[in-house]
Amino acid sequence: MLRRRNYWLLFAILLLSLTSLSPSMELDTRDDSHPLRKPLNQSERPASGDKDSIKKLSIRVSLSNEEFKELERISNNYSLSTGVQVVLSNVDSGDADEKLKQDLTIGDSPDIVMIDGRSISDLATRGYLLPVDIYQSLPGSAPLTTLIPQMQWNGYDWGVPLDIDPYVLVYSPQRLSELGLTEVPRSMEQWNELLKRILEQQGKERYLLAMDSLDPYGYSAVLESMGGNLLNINSALLEWTQNASRYFYLTSRYNTSIWDMLQDGKVAVAALPLSEWQQHGNSTLAAEAPVAAGSKMGYQALYSRFFALPAQSADPETAVKWLAYVTSSTAQLDWLENTGRLPALDELYRTGLPERTKLPFDAKLLLTEETAISKETAGGWSELTAAVTLLLTGKVNAAGYAAALAKASE
Repeated sequence: MLRRRNYWLLFAILLLSLTSLSPSMELDTRDDSHPLRKPLNQSERPASGDKDSIKKLSIRVSLSNEEFKELERISNNYSLSTGVQVVLSNVDSGDADEKLKQDLTIGDSPDIVMIDGRSISDLATRGYLLPVDIYQSLPGSAPLTTLIPQMQWNGYDWGVPLDIDPYVLVYSPQRLSELGLTEVPRSMEQWNELLKRILEQQGKERYLLAMDSLDPYGYSAVLESMGGNLLNINSALLEWTQNASRYFYLTSRYNTSIWDMLQDGKVAVAALPLSEWQQHGNSTLAAEAPVAAGSKMGYQALYSRFFALPAQSADPETAVKWLAYVTSSTAQLDWLENTGRLPALDELYRTGLPERTKLPFDAKLLLTEETAISKETAGGWSELTAAVTLLLTGKVNAAGYAAALAKASE
């Protein structure tokens, strides 16, 4: 009997122990007790310090090796100050256009791309870009006035300029003086006179002009020397081009033999980018801006490189902050110092570029009053470029080019 009471006592003690422990021993029998993390909702901002708060940007550019290194340096400074991870990729200039098309049409595009400023409105009207100014009002100076029509459409800004590369007319003063001229022609009559002198040189292979047939900026520089430009060209200029084109030396932008031909007198004048002149020019050659001081049309033969946001940019807010940093006046002066490429900000020309900046023309030529700039087409730059190539190579006549220009302006 006593043994039975001990069993009951032990049982009661055990039951009491289990009862007191039960609240902390609840067992989770759900199958999803360790669920996978869901992707972060873009509308939810993670708390500061969370590893998911690290922002990343993917940026595609087309630069020389030296320029790419400088952009990496500037971008790395931005990353150090903000914590934003930036991945820069560089595309060869020969593949840049094709890569840009892929970037803007496939689902996995970069956050920022680099493009020719003249292509912005064309791409914006087709829905390939995002307006940059709806995400943040970019601080700092406004761009050069002549660039504003390129970046604006439908009341928005669709790009941010990095730099400009004006086209200049390069010649040998000695060779030109042998033809009876002391400077490059500044009118159609003077160009005709130069051509006449060349034709009088019997038995010598000489060309009036050298330029890239695939690059409309060189042709624009020639037109500007006669008072016109690509978007403001009359029938007389077109007929002159058609008649004189047989004396053009058409080449590629990077044909270094042009420099020897200029010095030897085989080419009277070449329309080339300033950057090429700075790299290959020497004391036997001279370069001049196609426009004279006080030109009402302004300097139109400017190749400009812009940053833009693809329509599929994953984080446009962060992208625009990066753009504001790398195109600030301080960054653009660094860019000028280390690459030689001219800045795109208006204030840097009004206050004066650094004294060590050597240009073959007065930098103030790049300043244009807003009332003087030509109206840009809403699109059609690629069509205009193709039309220039056809005209220079003799595949369309003056009337055909005029029709193509009208179509591109629609």
